[in-house]
Amino acid sequence: MSTEMNLTQNLLQAQEEDLEKAKNIYNGLQEDIQKMLIEEYVNPQLRGDDIIKEFDKQLMSQECSQLEWQVLTDVVSKIIENKLALEQMFEKYEDNIGFKTSYINHFEKNIMAFSHPSWTPLTSMCAELTMRKWH
Repeated sequence: MSTEMNLTQNLLQAQEEDLEKAKNIYNGLQEDIQKMLIEEYVNPQLRGDDIIKEFDKQLMSQECSQLEWQVLTDVVSKIIENKLALEQMFEKYEDNIGFKTSYINHFEKNIMAFSHPSWTPLTSMCAELTMRKWH
């Protein structure tokens, strides 16, 4: 067996052990605490993952590749409203399209990449992300 396969198996075994420990701790908690953990931590994380998958789909869509940035506005709005998804996007998309930099410029520094009287920071950010990806 190769060293790489051994490392992979060891990693999987360690993850299974950690998961089993977490399961035992969770099962030992009172029911109301279990419910609170699911509502406050697990469900928001799952929603964040779904929003990021939606962003990935829209970013790679034919419309977006044709510079139709409008396909991003709904999903980027959802990301901004979900703190967990926003943090994940900062990590996942900073190096390739500068998501965090664009967010900070548009929503914290009020510096829009594209200016038009009818544009908002959201629309400018979506146009910028599209241009960074496809132009």
